[in-house]
Amino acid sequence: MDADHPENGVLIPCRNTDEIEIDDNFSLKLGDDTPPPNNRLEAVAAVVGAAFDAAIGPDLRRKLRHGQALCAIVQVPTPAWAEPVAAYYRTSFGDRWIQRVNYGADLTEFQNRTGSTAVSLALAAGQSVVGFSADVGLLPQVLVGAADLLIRLAPPNAAVVKSAIARFAGRGSVEVEDSVIAELDLDDIVAAMRPGSGPQRIGQRLVVAAASLRIHRRTVGKETQPCSL
Repeated sequence: MDADHPENGVLIPCRNTDEIEIDDNFSLKLGDDTPPPNNRLEAVAAVVGAAFDAAIGPDLRRKLRHGQALCAIVQVPTPAWAEPVAAYYRTSFGDRWIQRVNYGADLTEFQNRTGSTAVSLALAAGQSVVGFSADVGLLPQVLVGAADLLIRLAPPNAAVVKSAIARFAGRGSVEVEDSVIAELDLDDIVAAMRPGSGPQRIGQRLVVAAASLRIHRRTVGKETQPCSL
């Protein structure tokens, strides 16, 4: 399995990295003189943390922190959530977990077999393994069959996003509708949470983004409709 191609999924020990992979042909490294994108990381952590809190309770959280030789699957709402959720999981539950992150691309039979072998060897050695994917079927077969826990992160609703905004902005409250959030993926929500913005301004951006994306999808749908003779 080629670790340079994250679209194929990679089984890696949990660790920090200063390299952000963009695609097969381009890699962006954060140099010493480049400030880290703290505000975006805080926004992502706020949204993912709120979604996690809505999905699991204190007992399961303790088990994830202290359980030994566990096999878990975290099913995320869309592929855009996979890497941010994996990063949150690493921060929250420790480096002892070996992660398998699937970014949504189909795995070949060879890659799936190789991934299954790595998972089985890790579990047999007493290590804990966790897989992240929007489609559980794209994870190695052994990981799916051996899973002790399946955590489903539901697409965020208004309550989850309001909780995330409160964590990010640290003040005030905002009213936002489920129908607005249903139009947005993780990156769309995070893009509204900008430095210095209060809850009301963030809420306004979410409404505008949802409306713009709705119009865009309708326009694209009309353009792709076959012509009738």
